Amino acid sequence: MLRLISLAALLALAGCSISPFKTDSPAPSSGPARPAGSAPVLTTPTDTQQPAPEQVIEAPAPAQIPKERPRTAPATLAPASRALVSQAQAQRKKGDLPGASVSLERALRIEPNNPLLWIEMGRLRMDQRNYPQAENMGRKALTMAVGDDATQAAAWQLIGDSYKARGKNPQAQAAYDKSRALIQR
Repeated sequence: MLRLISLAALLALAGCSISPFKTDSPAPSSGPARPAGSAPVLTTPTDTQQPAPEQVIEAPAPAQIPKERPRTAPATLAPASRALVSQAQAQRKKGDLPGASVSLERALRIEPNNPLLWIEMGRLRMDQRNYPQAENMGRKALTMAVGDDATQAAAWQLIGDSYKARGKNPQAQAAYDKSRALIQR
């Protein structure tokens, strides 16, 4: 115990012997003279560093007109997908909605990133009266068809039909307006 106390005392004395500040001795050519009998000026190590250069504040850049997204070629179907979509449409006309669903799912396995297939699947979901899922299919197609106005217009039309079927007429009108705006470009 005595050793621990003596070690703590030595550490405390060692900490006192380190000077965290330095004193400035007055130089004959620097600053105002110190009056006789005044205490030395204490400075911290950061006081001896060079002052930071003044920051230049630049004016904000003028507002820029947002660039239009580049237009892309309209989406098309691969021959295999086109055949499966034709088969699904024929099955829908006959009332075979489960068979049409299977055909479209096969087409989606071939081209999962084709927005036209998602729109077609959304139309099938509308026939099946699954309106929320039809809206989701339209939104998925919308995100995949960036820059393709015709495909985006078809996706907004599907979304509007889904809203209208659920009685959400203001949302349906907004979706139809977006579709019309894309067609008129």
